[in-house]
Amino acid sequence: MAEHSQFGKLIVNNSNNRSLFGFELKFGDFPTQVTYSFSLMAHGDSASNSSFSCSLPNNPMLSRRTLIFTAVFLVCQYLLLTHFAQQCYQPPSTVPALIDSSISPSTIRDTNITIPLDTVRKTRHIAVATTYGVHMDVYMSLAWTFQKVLDQSPSSRGSVEVYAPFPFIFDFHTVVEKLALYRGEVKKPDALIEAVNAGEIDVVVLGTCEIDLRSSWGEDLLSAWDARDAAHKFTLVCIVHNGPEAAPKKTIEAFAQRRAIRIMAISDHVAASQKLAFLARADSRDTTMRSAGYEYIPVDVHIPVLNVVLDTLRASESPRKMLSNAVIQGNFAHERRDYRNFFADLMKSLAEDPQVWGYLPLDRTANSTYLADPDLSEPPFQLFLVGSGTPIEVPHELQNIVHTRSRLKYTEFYALMNDMDIVIPAIPATNIAYYDVKASSTFAIALECHVPILVTRRIRNSYTHIDDDRVAVTRPAAMTEVDALRALRTGKASLSVTGDAISENLKDMAREVENMIRRGWVRSAEDFQAVKAEIWRKNEHAVERILNEVLVIGGKR
Repeated sequence: MAEHSQFGKLIVNNSNNRSLFGFELKFGDFPTQVTYSFSLMAHGDSASNSSFSCSLPNNPMLSRRTLIFTAVFLVCQYLLLTHFAQQCYQPPSTVPALIDSSISPSTIRDTNITIPLDTVRKTRHIAVATTYGVHMDVYMSLAWTFQKVLDQSPSSRGSVEVYAPFPFIFDFHTVVEKLALYRGEVKKPDALIEAVNAGEIDVVVLGTCEIDLRSSWGEDLLSAWDARDAAHKFTLVCIVHNGPEAAPKKTIEAFAQRRAIRIMAISDHVAASQKLAFLARADSRDTTMRSAGYEYIPVDVHIPVLNVVLDTLRASESPRKMLSNAVIQGNFAHERRDYRNFFADLMKSLAEDPQVWGYLPLDRTANSTYLADPDLSEPPFQLFLVGSGTPIEVPHELQNIVHTRSRLKYTEFYALMNDMDIVIPAIPATNIAYYDVKASSTFAIALECHVPILVTRRIRNSYTHIDDDRVAVTRPAAMTEVDALRALRTGKASLSVTGDAISENLKDMAREVENMIRRGWVRSAEDFQAVKAEIWRKNEHAVERILNEVLVIGGKR
């Protein structure tokens, strides 16, 4: 482009990101040229390259005054052009990055996607949804973690919305409000698909994947994902409770083929079972299954532990001198908790010495029951069964010892748990699912309420979030739960071992019992809080991995 005037002309040329400004000046019949050029550098470079040159005609007729004037004029033009170039081509002070700096290359699973620059944003819209009327403590815990991570990230914005049956059963919405787990309105489940189809959601979290994907949501979400363009896909996050065989395989497979699904397990052993099942499917002889990408499905863990506000001081913090209150928590079903064997072991120990449990000898009349010994200074042992379902039938001998509490409001439930000395898992040894593929809520609740939990090495290996002496009381497997409670209550051990036990094994068992008694059953609130803080940090890291993968380039990695 050339702009003419009576004094000369301005020349502007752009080529290959390089701009050329030029002046051709005329003094009488003698042209004088000055050229200024610079390169437009990439965003983030500290400066642009520039050069300046001028040429004066080699003519003796030019006076000294003309030369001086020309030199001054050209210097001024150079300064003006430099300023002009900086104003026009200065890169913005803040440049949106395509990828967060915290993301490692391994986090991004598909690097062959071309992303338009105008789709980049850092706003994440999360939907936590379920059609199922329970497990609120699980999925609302994850909603809480999502909101915490979004609030803590200075470079990210986002929202969390919950779609679920409401009001929550057992008055759980009171807990949600009190603990500030969620700031918005709980929307009806029917509104989820409409919001997803509108393109408003980047991550869909299903609260109970095993059930939610079997509803119409499975096909509806798949159709919604297919309907979006490549830059605006959403990620499906499945919270799993009961192992890989419980979720619908075909729907999981369809999302796996699209690289659109992640698994969020509620315990490490559930996650491990998911990974093994996916690897087995990836190794299948079935061509469709083998090519679905099962081995590439990310599996994370989020332990649903809430920061429950404890209004009362735990009894063990007082502390009581003798273990008195124990609890078995869970659904009232014999396949879930080993009530029968626990009752049998307790009655056997009571028959041997009722006084160590705080009771008088049993009257041998029909339907008699153990009565508390009024002469003892320490309170008698009491067992609480806390849960829901049809109450368990309790032997008449134990009517004054075993107390059933059913369908409590969550605030009442937390208060009762908080008053316990110890939690008894009572998981049937034959129910291997609880050790391998599904998780019991008992362990998370014990942490929430600061109640130590009586465990074996087998339990600690599965439920790694309580694999810590700061919150767990460990008994040798050869010792029954009742014998362990008696030892903790009295400070004296009795180990009932029959058969061909080798003496060295007996020594190891005795040493473990001695360690258990020496450590005792009291655990401090500080220790519980420290263990929970470690769990919350890991939970946040799991959520960060999801948000970083979303990147939110239109909600798609």
